[in-house]
Amino acid sequence: MASVVLSRCEKYDAKRIETLLENALKQLPEIPQLHPGANVLVKPNLLMKRDPGRHTTTHPAVVEAVVRVLQARGCEVTLADSPGGPFTEGMLPGLYALTGMKEVAERTGAKLNFSIEGVEVEVPDPIRSHMLTVMRCAAEADCIVSVGKIKTHGLTAYTGAGAVKNLFGLVPGMLKIDYHARYPDIDDFSDGVLDIVKWAKPCLSVLDGIVGMEGQGPSGGSPRAIGALVVSDNPHAADVVGAALIGLEPEQVSTLRAAARHGLLPVPQVLGEEVDSLAVPDFVKAAVEGKALLVNPAFSRLVRSHPYLHRKKCVGCGVCQRSCPGKAIDIRDKIPHFDYKKCIRCYCCQELCPQTAIDVWRPFFLKWLQ
Repeated sequence: MASVVLSRCEKYDAKRIETLLENALKQLPEIPQLHPGANVLVKPNLLMKRDPGRHTTTHPAVVEAVVRVLQARGCEVTLADSPGGPFTEGMLPGLYALTGMKEVAERTGAKLNFSIEGVEVEVPDPIRSHMLTVMRCAAEADCIVSVGKIKTHGLTAYTGAGAVKNLFGLVPGMLKIDYHARYPDIDDFSDGVLDIVKWAKPCLSVLDGIVGMEGQGPSGGSPRAIGALVVSDNPHAADVVGAALIGLEPEQVSTLRAAARHGLLPVPQVLGEEVDSLAVPDFVKAAVEGKALLVNPAFSRLVRSHPYLHRKKCVGCGVCQRSCPGKAIDIRDKIPHFDYKKCIRCYCCQELCPQTAIDVWRPFFLKWLQ
């Protein structure tokens, strides 16, 4: 059993969130890693250069509150993420500025990571990968705090903190695309994400569920108020509660299914608010096709989802082509063309399109077949 503190929080007020975090930490078991002088890496979800008002990234008010709580314990805090797509020194200042992290650093004195260097680390008791390449700042940290955002996801159904997609950002830049190419099967990919979590061992996981994203997340969906803050010392337990808030059971989320398969999924003991009091029953979920639908190749061609382009939105930037693990996108006359025979349905193109010009086509009857 693992403890999860669920708090009602309806506004992005850093002072209020800081108070809720302090109260949550008093209810959780002591976290010895958060001691004076500890070098703590705070890992927000900074998927792309987006204004916080679009709710694609972790809100700066939540990040600022986490930083101040850690600093009150004498920790030295560094903010870092490797977003989707190219990971270069030139793109990081703009990423931090637009997502509000630069202002958080200026107000709190926290450091911003500008190193793009990756290092190899060994995974304890690995499931898929004995060795990983992660950001050097993560490898050098005494502990990692995951600060995710509750959103839907077209591949894993849900993305939040810990075991889902937030810690996947510890893998530098385009190496994340290699993960998708190496593990095109969703169960194998989820096992690979668990290896990252096994190595990272986040000492604290915080979920920004004040305003989440529904529909075609993690970047093309719509903001939806949830009014919740989730805090736990166990990332899998945090994800169970985060998923429940938007109406998902653990078996509906690929990374939670993987955690259960490998004996890593605890039973969360929820403290504070009850999940039912904050859950959003009509939260619009991202439809995720099941393996059972794909057994018969002929039937699969009829029902399998695939990316498609909104031509009026497309500016021909080529991000989708550069982000495609299966090399299934060809740019002709500044227009992406998809080779669905090569497409592995990772939806990196949809996730990383800065114009939200790529969507996921799904047969209208798919939800009744799942």
